[in-house]
Amino acid sequence: MRKLFLLNIVPVLMLFAAPVCSAQEAASPLAFEQFSRKVMAHYPALKAAHADVQAALAREVQARAGFWPSLGLSAGYQESDDPVNVFGMKLRQERFTSSDFEAGRLNTPRHHRDLSGGVHVELPLFDAMQTIYRSRSARAAVKASEAEESFTRMEALLMAQDAFLNALALDRLSAIVDEVHRSAGDDLEKAKDLKDKGMILGADYYAARVMFGDMTRMKNELARQKKAMMVLLNVLMGEPAGTAWQLTGALRERTVPAQGFDELVQQAMAGRPDLKALDQRLKAAGAELSRQKAGVLPRVSAFADGTNNRRDIDAAGGNNFTVGVKADLAVFDRSRSGRVREARAGQERMAHDLQALKDEITRALGQEAARHGALLDNAPVFKEMTADAHEAVALTEPLYREGRKSVADLMDVRRGY
Repeated sequence: MRKLFLLNIVPVLMLFAAPVCSAQEAASPLAFEQFSRKVMAHYPALKAAHADVQAALAREVQARAGFWPSLGLSAGYQESDDPVNVFGMKLRQERFTSSDFEAGRLNTPRHHRDLSGGVHVELPLFDAMQTIYRSRSARAAVKASEAEESFTRMEALLMAQDAFLNALALDRLSAIVDEVHRSAGDDLEKAKDLKDKGMILGADYYAARVMFGDMTRMKNELARQKKAMMVLLNVLMGEPAGTAWQLTGALRERTVPAQGFDELVQQAMAGRPDLKALDQRLKAAGAELSRQKAGVLPRVSAFADGTNNRRDIDAAGGNNFTVGVKADLAVFDRSRSGRVREARAGQERMAHDLQALKDEITRALGQEAARHGALLDNAPVFKEMTADAHEAVALTEPLYREGRKSVADLMDVRRGY
């Protein structure tokens, strides 16, 4: 049973649309549209899922072959002095004469050879519903594979959105941190001069240096994350890991219509491809169970054989044919009950897997709905905090220059921003 790839960016995806605003072109630009196309073209799991669909289609062709007649050709050579074989060879070759009835020739015939060629045709009239149930199971397996391919495609697209949006967010955050770090560095340089002149306390200066070190640590950590994110983007696109890109695009806020939790669950149950895949697997298991149960029925087929027998390739020979109908019935098959039990257990397991996936979807939706709600509630708070922090820096800077605030106070305010 497959589970949906849970993305860290799910709440962000709910608040922001995919990046569509092109920024100013730079060397090796990479927009989301180009990135997503590369990901979808490279994604190995999607290619594997497509191969699974082709394999399922091939198995369906094999299953439906039971409706068609079988045709076979045969050829053989034999040489024998066995009385019965020699007698039969001559009869089939139409070379039997009255002298062949002499007792001596019947009991101790000379060796005789036979060249034979034939054709065999068999048409199933009733095969105990085996082909019908195999075809139903194979058709359900094809639908399941197609649904799994659709799920993998959705997974790849979500992963691409997650990676690209995270990369854009890191770029934006890095720009902010770099600006704050630069301003804080300027403040610290000026504070060092003031400290050396004895105009500010050394304690304030060194407290500010500690805060500046924390900012530097954050700046270095973001740089490391950006490098790791660039490697991830290249891996997803199938590009060399060290390829550099300039991401183009911007995060844009959008309003998401509120939906009730029950409505969300209902939409997920109706639209999730992995659920559809498991449902088709359950149908395939049901068809397999029916096929095993039907194994108790007889199998009936019509057949026809045509043969040509001759002593030598260039000699005249005899043509013979046989047509008929045959029926087979397994009166005692000890393994049948075991096969039925195995098929029933497989069907029950698939039903439990389907219910488990539904429960997991409901649980995951509950968690994501709670995170989404918290994000919506906190979004205006974050905006207000950002504006307040910006204003606090603007108000603290003149107070610091007037000597009414220490450099540590200014550094603390910048760090909060």
